[in-house]
Amino acid sequence: MKAWTLWILLLCTGPVCAADKNDPVLFPATARVELDAEGVPRGVQASSRLPVPVREAIERRVAQWRFEPARVDGVAKPGITHVRLQACAIPRPDGSLHIGMDYQGNGPGYANDALRLPRLPYPPAAARAGSQADIDLHLLIGEDGLVTLQSMKATRGSVKEFKAMLEAWVAAMRYVPEEVDGRPIATQLRIPVEFFMSERSRRREHQVAAAKTPECIAAAGQSDAPVDPVVLDSPFKPLQTG
Repeated sequence: MKAWTLWILLLCTGPVCAADKNDPVLFPATARVELDAEGVPRGVQASSRLPVPVREAIERRVAQWRFEPARVDGVAKPGITHVRLQACAIPRPDGSLHIGMDYQGNGPGYANDALRLPRLPYPPAAARAGSQADIDLHLLIGEDGLVTLQSMKATRGSVKEFKAMLEAWVAAMRYVPEEVDGRPIATQLRIPVEFFMSERSRRREHQVAAAKTPECIAAAGQSDAPVDPVVLDSPFKPLQTG
């Protein structure tokens, strides 16, 4: 097996790791995208944490995408956004990989070329008590990339037992802000967080099964990331991400 194939296996997301060297592997990917005033990518730089063949495949694909440009006083401006993808690597008999990918979102990027948010631990006391919750976090990503927690609201369960862990998790986040016409901008994010226990094994079984479906070849499988940020106000709206 080639070295960069092993590198991909190290990137796989938890239970969606390949059990065999010929199994599909799901993993997250990110890229920085420079856009002109018409929303056309003029430069794409995939995360340096990815192997070179994967970076090249992502950069070729994203370069074909189109975005609605940011506007200042009604005038379209160039800028920089960061895209998140769910990628899938399918090993070929010759040792190479077929890479598929699917657009997940765009907005500010993760600092230090990270591929995902920091891992969110389950608070030990909540785990011992069997407590579960779904919580929506609303964050402000400042022009300096620092994160301000604006609110947290439970849509299932209670915030109380998870509050301290979530505050520490948010405090550890760092972002690279988007830019419009050469200037960094602030962005709002919503992050839906799930703390669950009894459903964990069923969800993992679903994710492992997803890695073996035709959708994985097209990189349309489900991500195993515990959270997926939703950008609320990026000025760059995707028009074509096929």
